[in-house]
Amino acid sequence: MSDDHSPEYYKKKFIPLIYLVGGILIAGTIITFAADKMGIAERWGFVNATIFAMSVAVVKASAVIYIFMHLKWDIKLKTISITLGSTVIFFIGMMCLTVGSEIDSNKPGHEDNTWNHVEQSDPKTVPDDK
Repeated sequence: MSDDHSPEYYKKKFIPLIYLVGGILIAGTIITFAADKMGIAERWGFVNATIFAMSVAVVKASAVIYIFMHLKWDIKLKTISITLGSTVIFFIGMMCLTVGSEIDSNKPGHEDNTWNHVEQSDPKTVPDDK
């Protein structure tokens, strides 16, 4: 039983996983960089290039989350589900506050503002000091 918790057991089990995740991160970075250098955005269009890059990023992030955040050993996925749900609710709430505060704002460029750039820049309406 004590053999299961020896440092050699963990080295034999976890070092290959660390190298696997490192390889996935390096390969994903090389793939993304090579795609950018080959001009994937000009060939496939910006939206498709963004989808490709985000797909590679999701694979890289999934590998890190699965091994380094111990998702592999969270049998019922209880911890990550609660954390992810809380994060999504927080994000939606913050976006509602941010976007909601922009709806009725009185900023330069809007129709209902008190700034009138046309009158200030028009030399005919500027009073003559002479």
